[in-house]
Amino acid sequence: MKKITVIKKSFKLLGKRGFKYILFAIFFATGIAIVELSMSFIIQLLLTSFGFVHVEYKIFDNEIPKFSIQIVSLSLVFISIVRFIVQLLTTQTAVFLREYIFLKLRQFSIYSILFENDEEDKNTSSMNFKISEIFNRSADFISYFTNALCMLVQSFFLFLLLFIIAWKEAIISSLGIAIIGCIILYINKLVSMNAKQVPVQQIKLNEGIEKIARNFLFIKLMKKRDDEYQEISEALKEYSSKATSAGFYSNLGTQTGPFLGILLLVCIILISNNIFATNGAILVSFIYLLARFIQSLSILSGYYGNATIYFPQFKLSLLTIESPNFSEISKDNFDKILLNGYRKKIDVKKNYDKISLSDSHKLSSPTIYFKDVTFSYPNSNPIFENLNLTFEKGSQTGLIGPSGVGKSTLLLLITGLLQPTSGQTYINEIPPWEYVSQKNMRIGYVGAEPFLIKGTIKDNICYGLTREVNEQDIYNILEKVSLKELIDEKGLSYIIAEDQSGLSAGQKQRLCLARALLNEPALLILDEATANLDDENELLIAQILADIKSICTTIIVSHRIGILKYADKVIDLKLLKSH
Repeated sequence: MKKITVIKKSFKLLGKRGFKYILFAIFFATGIAIVELSMSFIIQLLLTSFGFVHVEYKIFDNEIPKFSIQIVSLSLVFISIVRFIVQLLTTQTAVFLREYIFLKLRQFSIYSILFENDEEDKNTSSMNFKISEIFNRSADFISYFTNALCMLVQSFFLFLLLFIIAWKEAIISSLGIAIIGCIILYINKLVSMNAKQVPVQQIKLNEGIEKIARNFLFIKLMKKRDDEYQEISEALKEYSSKATSAGFYSNLGTQTGPFLGILLLVCIILISNNIFATNGAILVSFIYLLARFIQSLSILSGYYGNATIYFPQFKLSLLTIESPNFSEISKDNFDKILLNGYRKKIDVKKNYDKISLSDSHKLSSPTIYFKDVTFSYPNSNPIFENLNLTFEKGSQTGLIGPSGVGKSTLLLLITGLLQPTSGQTYINEIPPWEYVSQKNMRIGYVGAEPFLIKGTIKDNICYGLTREVNEQDIYNILEKVSLKELIDEKGLSYIIAEDQSGLSAGQKQRLCLARALLNEPALLILDEATANLDDENELLIAQILADIKSICTTIIVSHRIGILKYADKVIDLKLLKSH
């Protein structure tokens, strides 16, 4: 990624609010430099007030007067308070920006899964890797970068102050600091070289673990466990090696600054005392500012080194915000969160867009048709070529065929999650994605794996409802799917745990079917929905589906023939594609 692209995307990620807080941090850093100058004056005042210095001298052409110890002490307290406030605001701004960016990236990641069509975003392993590694480290980069920027500004102003206090010593110091800077820059180059390899090794490690988790039985039977173990172990060692090396050079750079800085201070004292004969009070002020300057450079080096370590992950995170929706989605991030983390609570009410039962007749079952549709995944042969297919209004159609023939792909095309490579797909004369996005459109879906949330049975059966129902409606539909005994025993308030324990596989599947039917959908999609049912309950569901013919367009994908008993037609996709 080009540098100009990184800069543009970084501004996009920060947004106006993030950029504003960076400017605040720079302003606060300038304030710290002014505080340090004031401290150098206080030191001179203390020296004159205690009588340690008897030679008259001036600061900014003004002779330093003698003040009482009380006034000097009060001045010191005041400066300490100002320093405390400014330093707190500077460091907290970096913390705020870290969480601000972390929130933006995580929130948009969730949005991408729910609303965008990138299949990679829906991969569990990929999502966890982004949030735990890429986004987390990117947020760390922002924090270190902000702190480094503040220290750079602070160091710059301290450097200018050195020339104001004692310009001769400042010139000598500049030469020494230049040498120290070159050494630290070289060390940070070594940090960068190792840091770039960390995310590369992390990706390899993540892919290897995912491969093992998905294919454990195959790997075991093929007697490849030792090979896979060695490969993953090597990736782990390489990751740890690069991360440790990056950390070592970062720490080396952090500690090198103070060490060489002390040597420089010794040289300045000797030269100033033996050659320049600088006034003692001025020299003390200069040494104080120089010490603070070297300390600032040391801290800057540490922050810069850590930022360098996490910069590769930051660049990867910039690839995730290319969507035009990013700026819109992140507009309200932290709008109600203050710098100290306080957030004004707002009651969020879920909007179910409910319509009354009396309006349900207005939702008619749709007609779906494919016209000359060709579809292929990237770098793959076409799954469908010039497909022409119609699902009549109110019909019940079964889709069968071997695995890999395209049943799931066809459902994704029908629901608008995939777009045809060529040709057209319509539901009631409009594109599928537009039909599905209509808020008042009721669509039922049941997959092979039951989708249940942590909550009561009532919470689960009402999840996603877009029409008003009462408890009698719920009892009626549960009785239809043979769950009456379950409800009589446990009740609607029975809590389903996060792991869905307490219900059998068949009960969970029938509960999902009941939820889909309770919504009285205009379009109902069943994808292996009876996979966990016995023959008796499968035939029962087939009868229920027969009862909603003509009022609901139903598409059933199944390897089992029982649920297709009352289907108007059954399409074998393998035969369809061969014609």
